[in-house]
Amino acid sequence: MHLPVPTPIIFCDEAGNTGAALLDPTQPVFVLASVNYNADECAELLRLVQSTQSTESKFRSLRKTDRGRKKLLDFFRSPIHSELRAKTTVMHKRYMIVTKLVDMIEETLMHDAGIDLYERGGNISLSNLRYHVSPVFCGKPRFESLLAGFVDMVRTQTPETKYRFFAAVRDAYDNCTDAQYKTSLSPYIHAEECIDDILDGIDFLALDPAIPSFFLHCIEWGKQLGGEFIAIHDASKPMAAQKTTFEAMMDKSITPALIGYDRRKFEFPLKAKKLQFADSKDHLAIQVADLFAEATAYSMSAFTRPDPDSFVHQLGEAGIGRFLFEALWPTKLISPEDLGTTEIGGINTIDHITKTLNKKLF
Repeated sequence: MHLPVPTPIIFCDEAGNTGAALLDPTQPVFVLASVNYNADECAELLRLVQSTQSTESKFRSLRKTDRGRKKLLDFFRSPIHSELRAKTTVMHKRYMIVTKLVDMIEETLMHDAGIDLYERGGNISLSNLRYHVSPVFCGKPRFESLLAGFVDMVRTQTPETKYRFFAAVRDAYDNCTDAQYKTSLSPYIHAEECIDDILDGIDFLALDPAIPSFFLHCIEWGKQLGGEFIAIHDASKPMAAQKTTFEAMMDKSITPALIGYDRRKFEFPLKAKKLQFADSKDHLAIQVADLFAEATAYSMSAFTRPDPDSFVHQLGEAGIGRFLFEALWPTKLISPEDLGTTEIGGINTIDHITKTLNKKLF
């Protein structure tokens, strides 16, 4: 007699979600962690960091003392851990805003002209260019105003925020010191005429890093497990608001397809079977995921600071970085060869998912 194999359960928690304050310099990164440990393994791990003063061990409290830091290092050095059982993603929030700026404005206008910016990594190349070059040729204060204006416009979509964003666009454009780069900014000038169409169907959650991060974890666990799994996420308002959409992307009646381009291809629909929400008090695995998320956010934030403290180096030596499988992070890589996106051909991810969900939801 063969007993049924239980469906794997993945537990998720996040760190660094600042809501509307995406440009908060004190919390520059967002991290999502997911783990696949059973209750006994979680109990053994949490014993390494337990405190007599609290029922839950929190990274922020533990890292403040030498004793707490030692406990955390013991936790991450535990032989229980494996890259096959624990995974993290990080999003550089300021760079994420730039990628969204490119996606919503430039990609939309190019798509309407019959150009697929995602093929061969054009969107990544352009995002890196905008992130590094715009402050140089347009001035850092103007670039900061443009980013802040974009966030406000997308989140509220009022006539006032639209006006302020395009005022910042014109200021950056008019004061650009390089003629060639100035020409490349023309799509942002033209976008003012069709901004209502561009923003149609987009809400404030479009800028929340929690949503694409969870999507990436679903893809990664799906690749590894090769079958269905259940995702249990710590309470999250953005994720709860998108629960119906995620469940639609998990619908197994959807005809399977390999979508995306080059190294970014993945199988759709998502292999997750169900998305649930729970309190960390009820699941030790969420507490474990929380420690991963907070420690990774602390470590990765150090790359945005000039002088990281010694504990960041100790976390690195303890192996915190080996669980990171994806990072949305600015680089100076521009060419398809450097980006690993030389392959031609594929299925546009956004087009495919949008068409599929429209059939399911409407």
